[in-house]
Amino acid sequence: MKKQILNIALIFKSIFKSSFFAYWIIAVSLVLVILYNYDINFTSEGGKAAPDKGEFGHKGIVGELETEISSDNKYDGIEGQIYSLNKSQNKNIYISELDRDGLVGYSNSVAISREGFPVISYHHLNAGDLKLAYCQDTDCSRAKIHLLDWAGDFGYYTDIASSNSGKIYVSYIDKKKGDLRVIRCLDSKCGRAQINVIDRGEGQGGYVGEYNSLAITKDGRPIISYFDSSKNDLKLASCTDNECTSFTNRAVVSEGMVGEYTDLILNETTDHPIIAYQDRTNQKVKLLLCEDELCEKFKSYDIDEVSAEGGDISIYQNSSNDLYISYYDFKNNYLKLAVCKDTDCENSKSTVNLVEAKNLPGIFYSWNSITTNDLGNTIISFYDMSTSHLGIVYCENKLCTEKEIIYIDKVGDLGTYASLITNDEGKLYISYYDSKIGALKIASCINKRCN
Repeated sequence: MKKQILNIALIFKSIFKSSFFAYWIIAVSLVLVILYNYDINFTSEGGKAAPDKGEFGHKGIVGELETEISSDNKYDGIEGQIYSLNKSQNKNIYISELDRDGLVGYSNSVAISREGFPVISYHHLNAGDLKLAYCQDTDCSRAKIHLLDWAGDFGYYTDIASSNSGKIYVSYIDKKKGDLRVIRCLDSKCGRAQINVIDRGEGQGGYVGEYNSLAITKDGRPIISYFDSSKNDLKLASCTDNECTSFTNRAVVSEGMVGEYTDLILNETTDHPIIAYQDRTNQKVKLLLCEDELCEKFKSYDIDEVSAEGGDISIYQNSSNDLYISYYDFKNNYLKLAVCKDTDCENSKSTVNLVEAKNLPGIFYSWNSITTNDLGNTIISFYDMSTSHLGIVYCENKLCTEKEIIYIDKVGDLGTYASLITNDEGKLYISYYDSKIGALKIASCINKRCN
């Protein structure tokens, strides 16, 4: 045995001393140097994007990647060809369970695809991934799940929007580095995507991009409002092209702690930003009517006085240019609605109480989202923490002084991070998180009012 070990040692010694070994080391080193310095357009293989020098690309662009990946999870085939039976106990509501792969559905946002079906961006808390569900029918009983960004902590704050031409964009933060990013889908179902870094944070809690809100101009360019937590500023980023490879960002308001819970829409007439946000310093919900795309000039309005914790703001503009702003008033424990006729929040503003939080004041009717259907009825989704149910307020008149409270889902602990939208026919969709089972769900209503 000792003789065999001695012979093996002599063989290795001769190899190490040979010129062949030296040439082999030199060759491998040269290849590594070339690969490190060569400007390669990394694309994915099996869905995994190859990192480039610790970053996913060059010049702020995080490259192009194929988002559909092979998966060994409970779904079939491509990561997430799923089929869902109706989980609803209400015959007028179809509820699909889209993803249940470990605390998925945080910070979800819903838009309507080119085909008229829901498409949802959301955060996978366990894995730290940004994901997308692309529905393939009107009830979202069939969908594909895409992995959009991974190998970090992505998508804790996310928003999604679709342009007039059907292109899908997703804004979100890289929580590890504190960066604000935007994904542009390169095909209609987001099977391929391009990622851009819009603003860079400081990491370790120095985030830019919290509470980001995304809208698309009429000519197809993304605009994002967001909160810079390192400076406590409300900021705005405007892309100068559809690819968002070039952009301008700036602090719009920087006095005090401003910009949390921000929500952005674009004026139906001018295409300029309209931004609602919380002014924590002065304990107010505020509104900016921007007079240009970068909001260098604007009119500012106080919508309501709230406590320092007030917020969860959502804003909508109808075809008559009336503004609807839903928000939670932690000071008086109400989910509330402000309506500004013809965007005039100075002379034609009305504020109404919608639902009162009767127990554990200050934490109830939050995570609200607002829209208006094709009949002109305002609809606001909310999470009722007292019952752990997801509900909507269906307004019977313009100021919502007459309303109906309708509960959408009552099985589990659900309704946080809800987002709602209606399609061109007025069909209502609500995406939300079921915290009891850690799943992303979406409810679609058979009729206009889900009852």
